[in-house]
Amino acid sequence: MNTGGKSYRNHTIGVIVLVALAVSMPTWAAKLEFEAHRIGRFRGEACAVADFNNDDKLDIIAGPFWYEAPNWKPHKFRFLEGKLDPQGKTHTVDGNGKGYHDDFTNIPLDVDRNGLIDVVTCSWFSKRVDWYRNSGSTSVMWPMMISDEGVNFESADLCDIDGDGKQLEILPHCKDTRWYEIGDRNLIVHAVSSRELNFGGGVGDINGDNRPDIIRPDAWYEAPADPRKGKWIEHPLAIGSIEEGKSEHTPQILVYDVDDDGLNDLVTSSAHRYGIFWYRQVKEESNISFEQNLIDKSWSQAHSLTLADLDEDGDLDLIAGKRFYAHNGSDPGAEEPLGVYWYELEQWQGAQWTRHAISYDEGIGSALDIPVADMDGDGDLDIVVTGKWGGPVLFENKLKSK
Repeated sequence: MNTGGKSYRNHTIGVIVLVALAVSMPTWAAKLEFEAHRIGRFRGEACAVADFNNDDKLDIIAGPFWYEAPNWKPHKFRFLEGKLDPQGKTHTVDGNGKGYHDDFTNIPLDVDRNGLIDVVTCSWFSKRVDWYRNSGSTSVMWPMMISDEGVNFESADLCDIDGDGKQLEILPHCKDTRWYEIGDRNLIVHAVSSRELNFGGGVGDINGDNRPDIIRPDAWYEAPADPRKGKWIEHPLAIGSIEEGKSEHTPQILVYDVDDDGLNDLVTSSAHRYGIFWYRQVKEESNISFEQNLIDKSWSQAHSLTLADLDEDGDLDLIAGKRFYAHNGSDPGAEEPLGVYWYELEQWQGAQWTRHAISYDEGIGSALDIPVADMDGDGDLDIVVTGKWGGPVLFENKLKSK
């Protein structure tokens, strides 16, 4: 999926030239190659990977189907609602990608603890967090259970919020700040703050106390000793806008020590406009602030971000893709070509990011999440995307196949 060309990693001047070109060119040489596999053509905006049938192979879920590995046979396990108009008529996604299915996250989690992976979803229009109980059968639909309702849920992420080293908690993207964990055969909600903020969020240790904090575009919440009962302390923050010092709607906010200085930084983007950023943490005694650094502003609607070591060089690279018709074509750059990219991080160069196209102008982007996992068991990390362009698509990393 990548074009050929020279690499200038061993020459300082060449590295500077390559990074400069990365902002303006859609594709160029990369040492990684990806092979695209079309899995489906459903126009939905959420996907995930997990072993849904306990055969030790990672399956893909997107829309009303879970796709059974390794041949990706589709199994319909649910019906999806669409958007209701004032007359009560349901509208889903049309052939041009306009419209919505009311399904904005697919989180694999064994909610009822019976040994089968269920799927937690959230909805914007019906204002609910639901989960579908894995029936254990390819011929029986999965029953839906309601866990929470009352506000617009844009998306959600699986995180480690209680600090036990396991990603078993859920941070929803809604106006207030709350989180969920598995309870007695359902999800329990924990309130952090009722203050309404821009959509977007993430989890990670900001202040180095070994407790996962919660980060929003407008604030970060310092975790108490007991995240279930203690008071979360709010600290000021303003990220996600191309205009430094302003906050804006973001997708995932990723916590990672980008420049390898011992302090965790932030990686995020403007969800509907232009700009992908990393924010360097500056710590002076007990005061923490963040310095904005631009990664890319050449394409819009980077509404899904993931960090993973794709090239196995010891640091985490960034994977991002352009969302298709988030607001039915009214966002900046909505008609510009779709793409999926990985940004190679080189910490030894002072935290330089080099963009590589995985897919460009092939009608493939990513919507609300980008699962990254070793899908074929060959030892390298592969990428799954979907969107209202019709997916999912699996990008097979060929690093271990050469």
